[in-house]
Amino acid sequence: MNNPETTNRKAGLITLAIAVVLTLITLALAFNVGGVATLVPTAAKAVWGFAGCAFALFICSVAALTHKTTPQEAIEQADERNQAIGNLAARKAFTFMSVFMPLVALVLYVLDQVSLTAMLVIIGIEVVTFVTYAIYIARLQREM
Repeated sequence: MNNPETTNRKAGLITLAIAVVLTLITLALAFNVGGVATLVPTAAKAVWGFAGCAFALFICSVAALTHKTTPQEAIEQADERNQAIGNLAARKAFTFMSVFMPLVALVLYVLDQVSLTAMLVIIGIEVVTFVTYAIYIARLQREM
């Protein structure tokens, strides 16, 4: 069973790492390091977008790293019923996104709101997500 403190710390560190990467991308775009700003059609929009995401992720990581699990929360997280509810909700959300994301991408592509490259990226994300899901299922089946 996972320790809630360890889980919070791990999630916080992953979020912080992503925020740092986004900050570096923001700085590279803002100062046009190596001409990287020419890779995006509107560099200013990209700078603000990456900066906003980095800021939000920094806040989320600080919240995750500073949160101290109370004994009541530890008991609730260890409860098998709550774990089953969480797993079912995650599975339903994954199933919904597996169907919803490609449909939205298709509609955006048909309405000429997204390029072929962006469409292929969305398909790639879908494939990677499904492969990750299959690996986790196989790993969990082997453990149980």
